[in-house]
Amino acid sequence: MAALLLAAPAASQSSFETDPFASRFRERPNLDIKFRMPEEGGVIKVTVSDGKGGRQSLLSEDVYETQAPKGGVVTLEYQDIKLTADYVRADRRTRQVVAEGDVVLEQGPSRMTGVRLDLDLTDKTGILTDGTAELAGILVRGAVLAKTGARTFEIRDGAVTACEGDDPAWEFEVKDGRVTLDDYAKLKTVVFRLGGIPLLYTPYLLWPALRDRASGFLIPGIGYSSSRGGFLGLSYYQVLGRSADATVTTDLYTKEFFGLGTELRWRPTAGTSFAGMYYTVIDPNQRWQWKTAGSLAADDLAPRTRAVLNWVDYSSIAFFQTYDRDFSLTSTRTVGQKAFITRSEGPFAFNLRLERETALYGTSEVVLERKPVLEARLRPTGLFGNAVFVEAQASGGFLRSIRPTGQPSGDYERFDLFPKVSAPISPVPWLSLNVEAGYRLTRYGASVSTDGRLLTDEPYTRGTAQAGLELTGPSFARIFDVKLGKFTRLKHVIEPRADYQYQTDPGDLSRTPVFDEVDTILPSHAVRYALVQRLLAKEKSGASREIASFEVSRLHYFQLPVGAPATTARDSPLDAVLRVNAGSSLNFDARAAWDLAAGVVTSTSVSANLGSSSRSLRFSYYDSRPVGSVRPSTQLRIGGGSAILPKNLRLDLEANYDVGQGRMLEWRSLLTWEASCFKILGEYRDLRLGAIPTKDFRIGLNLKNIGSFLDFTGRVSN
Repeated sequence: MAALLLAAPAASQSSFETDPFASRFRERPNLDIKFRMPEEGGVIKVTVSDGKGGRQSLLSEDVYETQAPKGGVVTLEYQDIKLTADYVRADRRTRQVVAEGDVVLEQGPSRMTGVRLDLDLTDKTGILTDGTAELAGILVRGAVLAKTGARTFEIRDGAVTACEGDDPAWEFEVKDGRVTLDDYAKLKTVVFRLGGIPLLYTPYLLWPALRDRASGFLIPGIGYSSSRGGFLGLSYYQVLGRSADATVTTDLYTKEFFGLGTELRWRPTAGTSFAGMYYTVIDPNQRWQWKTAGSLAADDLAPRTRAVLNWVDYSSIAFFQTYDRDFSLTSTRTVGQKAFITRSEGPFAFNLRLERETALYGTSEVVLERKPVLEARLRPTGLFGNAVFVEAQASGGFLRSIRPTGQPSGDYERFDLFPKVSAPISPVPWLSLNVEAGYRLTRYGASVSTDGRLLTDEPYTRGTAQAGLELTGPSFARIFDVKLGKFTRLKHVIEPRADYQYQTDPGDLSRTPVFDEVDTILPSHAVRYALVQRLLAKEKSGASREIASFEVSRLHYFQLPVGAPATTARDSPLDAVLRVNAGSSLNFDARAAWDLAAGVVTSTSVSANLGSSSRSLRFSYYDSRPVGSVRPSTQLRIGGGSAILPKNLRLDLEANYDVGQGRMLEWRSLLTWEASCFKILGEYRDLRLGAIPTKDFRIGLNLKNIGSFLDFTGRVSN
């Protein structure tokens, strides 16, 4: 294999960019070797353990020769160095030391052992023969180990590993090498062995020995795809200063594909961060396709001010749905770019928005833009001793809509004002009443033509009033003294609720340019009534919280919704919602809608999260079958993981299944074998969504204290 230049073994190129298991494959090195720099002064102290046969001789005025007694040791101490051996000769003037026989040198957290040691105490350098060195979790063995400088080591005919014992599970055999702390390890004639089997050979290996970031090539990603051939991903990491860095990637395939991309990261202050990527690929038709995504967030521009920018864009989303074969991208329906600056002043909040969103409808698309829009909000503010609360929303700006031919498109301005007044009333302690009223006024700089196909320059103003009444109570409660886990007391609360809403007709809806929820207000006159049961728990510490609730509700229409057939019932299906939040280890949510008139359940959903330190389960089920529907929609999503063999083998799964079609949409599984000093990961994905089903696999090897070392990916398209 050609020489490798490796700068950060925690990263690698692969085709699993949005893989939920990706973080398992990426482990960073854990090297933090520390030595004190040489210092002037200090006294050499030599002691001999008690026993027969020990001696100490004065060879000259400054040279001492010390022999340990049988079963004992000679100990030399100097600054942060402690040396023990069978024989020690020390020169107090030149500070040269020779030690022989069971040599053990301890300096800070590092420990070295060998047969003979020649040591210079002034520079803290030396040569260790037939020795081993333990350096921050890395074990180095060699015929010759030399510390040639304050941060420099040399190794000859040796091996490097993080495994304990005489027969390590993995090791790097090195013919000759030089390691400089806070720089690089330059190794020659390197063979990597796993379980005694040679897996990798390189005549030269450059490996980082740094606590901080450093520029250099990352571990290459290798793989195979049935549609693109062999894959080699090369990445170069560049440090751009204390607060910025970049990664440049090149993806090479043997079948007419070529990819090139870059990712930039910047954090100039603690409250500001930027990350952006741009990737381009040439397809077999010699056309360049590209994608870009990124985000910028700044919380420290000014007091009470925050700015955010997010973007995602593609030259052709259809191409990348096939190229990336990502489940979320394959099923996405919108892409866009958003930016906003928000500022708060007391009860007021201001927000300046600039957005572009593209909604995908098969081969057609709809583009909506805010360019820009200024929003203002007054949070509920109490007046007259909080007897009345006032709140308001307002917005104004320029909008653009781009739709297919035959639909209204164009640029126009829109101004919207929505003040609201509310008053909480509690005539008796067990009854809560809240009354609210508001008026919404919207001014459009354009309106829809009479045939509904064009956007005309004729201004249009509409107004609508809103009134509401919320009633809660009477409430009934009972307290139970129980011992249930960490809870000592339970409180069961039963309370009826009613929510009345009335919305006046805003006028001729056919003239309104539809952009967002402001434009889709319809006249309504309805009441929602419900019976709610809540279960509250009190812990031994005195803290209390809601751990479960069950709600049954129904909607009654005094006036049928706009567009509803005259035969539509005035009472909606009965809705039931059950929530359980017992803690971080259990969350459960179940919902159902029952059409009493038809006698059928029209929709159900169940979701649950269960977990512990070693296992987890995520489950969601959704079923929709409206009255009169030809084909119901039923989806199942499940995920989780558990140890199969304690502390060694773990299995994680992710699956998306269309129950209605009896079809698996996506299946992922990750099998992890974790030993004492290495980890082997194997992942398999079967994506059956889209025109070309694909199967992906990935194999990774992570080494203790070294990080990610090997990463191989493959893909087979049907």
